[in-house]
Amino acid sequence: AVDAGHGGYDGGARAPGGRWEKEYNLRVAKLLQQALEARGAQVVMTRQDHAATVSNQQRASIANEAHVDLCIRIHADGSESSQPSGMSMQVPAGDLLGTPSIEQPSAQAAQIILQAVTQQTGADSRGLTPRSDLTGFNWSEVPCILLEMGFLSNAQENEQLKQQEYRQNIAVGIANGVCQWKQSMESE
Repeated sequence: AVDAGHGGYDGGARAPGGRWEKEYNLRVAKLLQQALEARGAQVVMTRQDHAATVSNQQRASIANEAHVDLCIRIHADGSESSQPSGMSMQVPAGDLLGTPSIEQPSAQAAQIILQAVTQQTGADSRGLTPRSDLTGFNWSEVPCILLEMGFLSNAQENEQLKQQEYRQNIAVGIANGVCQWKQSMESE
């Protein structure tokens, strides 16, 4: 499943004087859908347009009901400071998880995919962040990861995210990582 974060009334982070996070999330999510389908994957999308308002519980349910191998949530970061930069991956953790067995495969997928997407884009890696407070993780019954694809509050990264070519590189990097992760699962 590919989950474009935010949407509807929830814009997410906003670039100073610029676009809302939900717009970048959806653009990258659609590119990722194409990149994965080109590699033979079946993709379930949690939303297809900006008007869609989908709760985090509903997002988890969509992925659960489709019995997906992996749910990839696409987000962009924001900060009070313009200094922070780089990509990170949030992963499910903690005792609020409805399905604790997703913790290990989610972390494994996150590690491989974050490495592939930073390699493809040249972005710095901020590593993995375990999260016990995200509804989308705690309701998930399938491995689930959340990519923060850069900081809208960082002028350079905001400029990169405006570029179609850069967004395409993010999608290709994620898709490469998904393929590497699937191969590693099959060889175990």
